[in-house]
Amino acid sequence: MNELDNLKEAFGKKKKEIVIYTSLHINEENKTIAEQVYDGKESKFCIYASNQEETITYSDEINEGVIYKPHFGEEIRKKAILLPTKPEEYGTDEELDKEIKDFINEWLDVPPDVLQFAVWNIKRSWVYERFHTLNYLRALGDTGQGKSRFLDTLGYIHYKPIATSGASTAAPVFRIIDKWHGTLIMDEADFQKSDEAQDIIKIINQGYEKGRYVMRCDKEKKNRVNFFDPFCPKILATRKAFEDKAVESRCITQVMVGTYRRDINWNLNDRFWEQTQTLRNKLLMWRFRNYFKIDPDKKIDLDLDELEPRVQQIVASFISLFGDNEKQLQQFKKFILNYQGELIEERRDSFAGMVVNGIHKLIEIGKEDISAKDIIEEEQITNKKGHLISSRGLSSTLKSLGFGKTKQKRSDGNNKRCIPLNPKHLIHLFKRYAYDVTVVTVVTEQRKIKEEAVQGESGGNRMHRYNRYTDTHNSKDITKNILEIINHLSNKLDTIPIENILQTTQKAHIPNEKVEEAIEYLKREGLIYEPRCGFLKKL
Repeated sequence: MNELDNLKEAFGKKKKEIVIYTSLHINEENKTIAEQVYDGKESKFCIYASNQEETITYSDEINEGVIYKPHFGEEIRKKAILLPTKPEEYGTDEELDKEIKDFINEWLDVPPDVLQFAVWNIKRSWVYERFHTLNYLRALGDTGQGKSRFLDTLGYIHYKPIATSGASTAAPVFRIIDKWHGTLIMDEADFQKSDEAQDIIKIINQGYEKGRYVMRCDKEKKNRVNFFDPFCPKILATRKAFEDKAVESRCITQVMVGTYRRDINWNLNDRFWEQTQTLRNKLLMWRFRNYFKIDPDKKIDLDLDELEPRVQQIVASFISLFGDNEKQLQQFKKFILNYQGELIEERRDSFAGMVVNGIHKLIEIGKEDISAKDIIEEEQITNKKGHLISSRGLSSTLKSLGFGKTKQKRSDGNNKRCIPLNPKHLIHLFKRYAYDVTVVTVVTEQRKIKEEAVQGESGGNRMHRYNRYTDTHNSKDITKNILEIINHLSNKLDTIPIENILQTTQKAHIPNEKVEEAIEYLKREGLIYEPRCGFLKKL
């Protein structure tokens, strides 16, 4: 028995009509969508059907055994939420995209790639229920740099925009999202540490994924638990990055730097509000025509295997919007690769990034037994007084980076607690922070040599294995040694950056021109090929 049947049974005993107030009703079986519209005087449902041919009707209610009626409240009258007045014809997708871009350009100064992404984000918001996860659009910058204009221009043409600010308390924000399921536009979202701020952060943090309800006890009935659904598009403006890294990682950020353009109107006049209303009406028609066409599970090969899981989530919720448009796919690919690059750069600049850099440097110089103290000294990590921090100061960071419990070891004549260096973990970590992973190969080789030496194996033969990487320039068969390096890296990487090979051979003092000659020979022999510029792959 489904929820609707339960309602009918519960209310049927009392012979009362079941009335549900909502701004949206979708009938998946009949492929109809009913959206609440407001003409400035009254609200009603605009009902779109497309089984045989496209039809649009209006009604004050929908009766399907349960009666659905449009919401009412002062938020409509005071325009705290902005609804379409009616669906309007928009022409082709290309014509709609151009109209959106022209509008944004008239009122806001952003780079072309951000402009294009804004169009995708706007259109996705009008069909967001079709997706499982959403990222957030965020304007970051100091006072007077255009953050509020960013929110106004983009936000008011998103799906059912709900304007609020960081000064709002959590309770009404929970309820307004749960009631309207529109786009939350939050200005001044820089929260001071407080219980209220933490609740707002939960809305942002939990609301990126479908099905992550926030539970709250009913104030009047203590035994009743209320479930609020925070899943919806969100556009934020902040003066600084979020301290909560989970929230920060879910934001596509545009740093606002003001504008030198003189053709942008300083005030939002009547023309602005008329344009936003027209675009909301046209986007409503676009929603009607595309809602059931969107396939969130559609597989499109963009050759983006190196993307991180969280970035892959972003890709999945966008490419179904323009999967048949090769030009937009390539624009999106370029944008998303730049975005991942920015994420990695921010990660490297963080405190954890400093720790990873220290570990990488120590491994690079051949150090196998690494303690927290070694990392602190290598990176010169100091406290506010300028003194080196204690080893305990790295404990939580090392744990968050995935390192296990330290072990007591004898190294360089001293006893010290060393972090475990698992090669697979190190490769994953260095990839995540965009460091050369081939240093792990050197450490692994050194470890094997030591283990074999302990077992009594011949040192001369084992040192020859190490010399493949250190003394290759003395060998008569450089090509063979280059192929061995490629074979080794192929166990960890699908496509091998030529830069990684050069970094390995440079440590062994092999001239770059000899390496390039060997690579060209291997390509001619059909042992390797270059799938794209700067990368190699085994055949």
